Amino acid sequence: MNKYTEKAQDYFERHPSSNECHITSDGRVFHTKGSALGFAGTLDSQDIESYTRKGLEKETTEVTAKEVLEGNRPEKIKELEALELVTANYNEMKALAKYFEVKTDNQKAETFIAALTEFKKTLNQD
Repeated sequence: MNKYTEKAQDYFERHPSSNECHITSDGRVFHTKGSALGFAGTLDSQDIESYTRKGLEKETTEVTAKEVLEGNRPEKIKELEALELVTANYNEMKALAKYFEVKTDNQKAETFIAALTEFKKTLNQD
C-alpha cells in the first residue's frame, strides 16, 4: 500500500463525486493534479501521490480478500484432512492446492494427490 492510502480513503468518503485525488509529500490532499503540483513547488520534496477511486477500491478489496482467506485457514485445513484424495475429487483438490499455494508441475489429478499428501504431512508435524 502507498503512504497516504488512508488519507485518500478518507477523501473519497467525504467527496463522493470525486474520482481522483492527489497528495503532496506533506500529506495535503488536492482535488486536481495542477493544484497539487503548484503547492508541491513550495516544498522541499515535490513528490505527489495520485489516487483514483477505482484503484483504491481494488487495492482495498485485495487486502480484505486476503485477510478473509487467512481467517478461513483452520476451516480449510479441516476440509483438506477430511477430503479423500482421489481422482473423483479433482475440483476440490485443485481448489485446496490453490488456497494453500501448493506448487505442482501440472494440473493432473495424480499430481494434486501427491502434492496434497505431502502438504498434509507438513501440517501434522506442526
